[in-house]
Amino acid sequence: MRWARIEDIREGAEAVVRERITETLVQATAEVTGDWNPLHVDASAARELGESRPVGHGIILLGIVSRLIGMQLPGPGSLWFANAVQFLAPVRPGDEVEVRVRVTRVSVATNVVVLEVTAHRLPDTPVLRGTATVRVASPVAHQDRAMKESEQTVLVTGASRGVGRVIAATLATLGMRVAINYRADERGAREAAEAIADAGGVAQAVAGDVATAEGVGRAYDETMRAFGRLDVIVHNATPAIVAKPYLETTAADYRCFFETYVVGLHELVLRAAPQMRERRHGRIIAILSSSTAEVPSKFAAYIAGKQALFGFCRALAVELGPLGITVNMVSPSMLVGPRTDDLGVGGREILARKTPLRRLGSAEDVARTVAFLAGRDASFLSGANIPVTGGILF
Repeated sequence: MRWARIEDIREGAEAVVRERITETLVQATAEVTGDWNPLHVDASAARELGESRPVGHGIILLGIVSRLIGMQLPGPGSLWFANAVQFLAPVRPGDEVEVRVRVTRVSVATNVVVLEVTAHRLPDTPVLRGTATVRVASPVAHQDRAMKESEQTVLVTGASRGVGRVIAATLATLGMRVAINYRADERGAREAAEAIADAGGVAQAVAGDVATAEGVGRAYDETMRAFGRLDVIVHNATPAIVAKPYLETTAADYRCFFETYVVGLHELVLRAAPQMRERRHGRIIAILSSSTAEVPSKFAAYIAGKQALFGFCRALAVELGPLGITVNMVSPSMLVGPRTDDLGVGGREILARKTPLRRLGSAEDVARTVAFLAGRDASFLSGANIPVTGGILF
């Protein structure tokens, strides 16, 4: 059975049917309902009450409306659960009626459609008007609308180097088309895209400073021009993270992190969410830090920005979940890279010994976790913050 799908229904859509009211239909309605009111079935009784002919049951018109709802608009699987209708004039055996339903509102979040209902006795006498509220059922087998990885396009912000670049390469190995966002390192982004292409994947470098609405718009527009769609957002971009005593920290420092982490993701989701809603599928993944739990000294603006991003993602998970969009976070501990290089062998060994798994994390550890969250196996996971810390945090 091909069931009605809420994402296929548009405001302004109409369905119409014409029906001849017959004595046989009136008799059958009386038999089914037990309503043998003489006004409906006895011509002489109807004349005594001032009617020239018997009056058809009002439920006949409602039945025609129900047929339109259940078979045409929205269609099979629809459940009509509320209505407000007025009967404006009677219909009688021999009359031909035209019944029309028109979509006035669609709520994808609740799978509900509101219809305007009208009926006319031909040629042009109104006999019924009102509204019908309908739930479009979602069969259990269709509730998981997770897409195959090879069908998806992902935008990774801050992906010209470091963790972002490894995430982009890892997602490309799954068959995803990858938009590699950069702010200033065009060469690094193009090299990352070329490396993916050399490995058999598909990637495109897209410019844009995600700390600004203009930069987000540019990155999104370039992604859409290259691939025509966006299914997954991995928000990895960050300003430079430099230790700074609190008493030297300025409001500009806080704004810098907040605008990149929170406002940047907000602007990107605003653009991408409508198409994700249309497909009832989307993945949003933000890269946080274990530092929000084990807070280091001299990073107040950075920690505040990441905590704000955490709260924003939790809010998105609640609000976008009904649209089929999951929102999750990944919080890595210190990873092997330039910062650990500065620690020297002894410092790295001390950090590794503090980790239950007795090693430092890598960009690949983060990328594999992101790949899981972007894939089909994480279709029922949302609002989670996964620590990639080797057991330091749970």
